Amino acid sequence: MFVMLLRPRYWPGHLAMVVCVSIAVGLGVWQLDAWQTRRADAARDISNDAPVALATLMSGDSPFPGRSLGRPVTLSGTWMSDSTVYVSDRFRKKERGYWVVTPVKVDGSESAMPVVRGWAPEPKAPAPSGDVTVTGWLQATEGSGPIDEDPHDDVIPMMRLATLVEHVDADLFSAYVVARDVSGAPDGLESVTLAAIPEVSGFTALRNFLYAIEWWVFAAFAFFVWFRWCRDSYEVATAVPDEDDGNDEDTDA
Repeated sequence: MFVMLLRPRYWPGHLAMVVCVSIAVGLGVWQLDAWQTRRADAARDISNDAPVALATLMSGDSPFPGRSLGRPVTLSGTWMSDSTVYVSDRFRKKERGYWVVTPVKVDGSESAMPVVRGWAPEPKAPAPSGDVTVTGWLQATEGSGPIDEDPHDDVIPMMRLATLVEHVDADLFSAYVVARDVSGAPDGLESVTLAAIPEVSGFTALRNFLYAIEWWVFAAFAFFVWFRWCRDSYEVATAVPDEDDGNDEDTDA
């Protein structure tokens, strides 16, 4: 059987199987590596590391650097006070209030970084102005959740990038910073600590693991289809003609 299936006429089928299985296995390994990386990132506490310049981790056009979630960063730029928004349903010591978020147009970049300046019981706060240097914790924007029912006001339900861009007249980094130290005069806001930041959903990492299994199932299915094709091809090639058919032809003659 195996010798017959090595004939050139069967090579395209074998090649298709090798390509499909290799791609599916490779993609599965890639997703598994992404899952392991996310788990390792979740286990690392870098919130107390020395601050690094934002530009060393990401630019305005780059995706969020997952391994730097919670890392202290520094950035300098200019306040965009007209784009201040208030994120609702944020708690401080069990009291419901708002995060006060003002973007900073980052020096040397065309993009702005949303900065959580602090917490307030009402959606109002002094407007900052001028140049500023911020040190804070780098965070990923939030994903699924309630939508902004009134996009025309300055209150938003989540730190979602798609919602923030509607209030800021500039490109945004795919992240935000929770301010720890801000240059200039105090603004009277209560500080936001890491404990008050919503945890990033663990479903993203689990999804990578499930994708890995899915790709390996595809690889197994491709191998099964190839095996069935080989078996059927062999049976067709080695089939013995029905003797009754030959006798019928002789009788008709």
